[in-house]
Amino acid sequence: MPNIWTHILFCEEIMDVMDNKEEYLRMDGYLKLGSQGPDPFFYHNFWPWKKDDRVNQIGSSIHTEHCGPFLMDMIESGSRLSSKGKAYILGFVTHHILDRNTHPYIHYRAGYEGNKHQELEVIIDTLMMERNRNMNTWKVPAYKEINVGRFLDREIEQLLYRHIQTYFPEKTAALPDDFIQQSYRDMRMALKILFDPYRWKNVLLSSTISSFSHQPVRKNKDYLNEGHHTWHHPATNEPDTRSFLDLYEQSKNEGMKIISAIIDHWKHPDQRSIQSIESMVDNISYDTGKPLVQKLKNIYSSPIV
Repeated sequence: MPNIWTHILFCEEIMDVMDNKEEYLRMDGYLKLGSQGPDPFFYHNFWPWKKDDRVNQIGSSIHTEHCGPFLMDMIESGSRLSSKGKAYILGFVTHHILDRNTHPYIHYRAGYEGNKHQELEVIIDTLMMERNRNMNTWKVPAYKEINVGRFLDREIEQLLYRHIQTYFPEKTAALPDDFIQQSYRDMRMALKILFDPYRWKNVLLSSTISSFSHQPVRKNKDYLNEGHHTWHHPATNEPDTRSFLDLYEQSKNEGMKIISAIIDHWKHPDQRSIQSIESMVDNISYDTGKPLVQKLKNIYSSPIV
């Protein structure tokens, strides 16, 4: 998956071209937090000495199981929620759209060893923000972008809990009641620790944080595949020459249609509009970008990191 900054960028660029967006732009923090999708669950218990990864598994499950129905339930719930809840859902949907289009490239070019996946994501974050915002990621604290207060809004916590309980009841049974709040808190804390504008943390704690901490990109490699070299889908081995930028633009085209349809549906709900959204969302893995019915697994790679 792309990392925090690319997801924020993508969500912002989608919302910038929407009609009737003012209600949601006022909830900027919730849009940006929502744009992280299920990723906050990967930060739960992030300290190296904490070994309980049951909440992390929730994040993995949302990425790879019941993807379409889970999203559609969130979207349909949105009509009854506040502007905060709606903004969060819109951000969450953009996360899925960007992941399903770009994740295959990330998997193939990162491989499956250690933290290489995160390392490539962080590099792409830095390149994309330099390119699109003229911004140095290592100088801007990402944890402030997703800060919606000390606690996650209760409405959003209940929304997530209800749908996670519906689709993954066996995985939530033994989890603490506040695992969603803990994940939000741990993500903010982790991003705060990883923020390293003067690079002393990366020098002292290189083996622990270097794959996760935004820093200048020093190696002259074609991380975005701007040279359009052949890579292969990590699950099917199909050849492809598209760049990350091509995949990002494809995501934007999908995202503009889907997010616009959701906003319109919330204003004028009817069965036809929800069926149209369901058709566009489909039931596609965040991980492989392919329909879940195909039951594909990512196995192929040619790492660039």
